[in-house]
Amino acid sequence: MQADSPKFPQTRVGSLYPTNYVVCAFDELEDAKQALQAFQDAGFDSRTARLMESHEALERTRELLHNRNRLQRFFSSFQNATDETGADVYGFEARLGHHILFVRACSAYIRTCSTEEIDQIRDIMERFHGHTIKFFSQWWVEDIPPRKKVGH
Repeated sequence: MQADSPKFPQTRVGSLYPTNYVVCAFDELEDAKQALQAFQDAGFDSRTARLMESHEALERTRELLHNRNRLQRFFSSFQNATDETGADVYGFEARLGHHILFVRACSAYIRTCSTEEIDQIRDIMERFHGHTIKFFSQWWVEDIPPRKKVGH
């Protein structure tokens, strides 16, 4: 189950795992802000499209690590040893000064999301130069490949 955080989705064990979100990185803050506006213009709820500037993402990650209780540290040590989700790639992106955008693809209580909705989210992210796009479902993380460009 996902803890309720207005800024940074996480699990009960204190790890980043934004269930049912499409997440991407932006090199330029202006591109990220334009993408966020495009999501709002497309009817996405402002509470489910969240932009974290690089410094905020780094600060929140440090805060999550610092505030873990013993049980959370215990479980996260196993998760870190077996984690192939790629969630840590966004920490790497933030350390490069890139900004992270989270967009909920479906309800937290739905087990599957429509590919059409995920494609729509990816298309908006790509339009504004978003990269490293992943979908975090309840059970797995999936790389969302770039839309294939049609030749001239």
